[in-house]
Amino acid sequence: MAIHRILDNIFLVDLDLPPPGFYRFISSWIVKEGDRAIIIDPGPTATIATLLNALREIGIKGIDYIFVTHIHLDHAGGCGDLIKNYPDPVIVCHPQAVDHLSNPERLWQGSLNVLGDLARAYGQPSPVDRERICSEPDIDWKGYIIQSLETPGHASHHMCFFLRGLVFAGEVAGVRVPSGNKRYIRPATPPPFRPEIALKSISLVTDMGPEVICYGHYGFLRDAVTILKMAEGQIRSWLTVIEERRNEGLSLTEEEILGEILARDPYMSPFPKLESDIRERESYFIKNSIKGMLGFINS
Repeated sequence: MAIHRILDNIFLVDLDLPPPGFYRFISSWIVKEGDRAIIIDPGPTATIATLLNALREIGIKGIDYIFVTHIHLDHAGGCGDLIKNYPDPVIVCHPQAVDHLSNPERLWQGSLNVLGDLARAYGQPSPVDRERICSEPDIDWKGYIIQSLETPGHASHHMCFFLRGLVFAGEVAGVRVPSGNKRYIRPATPPPFRPEIALKSISLVTDMGPEVICYGHYGFLRDAVTILKMAEGQIRSWLTVIEERRNEGLSLTEEEILGEILARDPYMSPFPKLESDIRERESYFIKNSIKGMLGFINS
């Protein structure tokens, strides 16, 4: 288990999983005041024991709120199991997420159909009592105001949360992979993808003027507005690659599009030097993002 103190009272917890490459990728954010905390994205069911150990290690005796950026299994699947151990928290999420958290069977079956063994590695989510869930736009907690913003794009039920210059961004601006001196960022645009919606969401977050972007995957970067604009431009450039290939009659296989993106996108330049298992993981998710873009372009 790795716990990273990002600021005096803000921690990042690694939620590593057994599949190859799934380390320093899934994480949970903890904001601590005294012995109480709020959690942003508790992670999948399979790593709740890891999160519980981290909470004990940093001295947390109670959780008041769990903020869910979106209900995909790797971000929110563990909500039900977490509140079995900490009975107090209210879960804050997008209105569209309420039914799935309270009755996750359809979400689970859909995840199995799409992700297969990866969904099984994340673990089956447990239901959450509907009375424990809210969709309030702003939460006042121990002198903090946590602002919520609906940011569909990566998912229709995606939210971002703002706290004193930080934005807990989920996957609104894609994914960051630690890669040394060069930044590696990429879009997270699985099907069904609508670029006008995703780009509008990035613009809304940019307009809030955050200073630090805290990723769902993975870590954080300062100069958040610049990073958000980079993410917006990257979505546009990937779409351009695909559209140009279509217009020129070139192959539209995900593998060949991936090859051209790796050759043309400067923010993907660290890819060849990533660990082989991380490259394998990233190839899988990049192709899924390409699939989302292809679905839009071909619609």
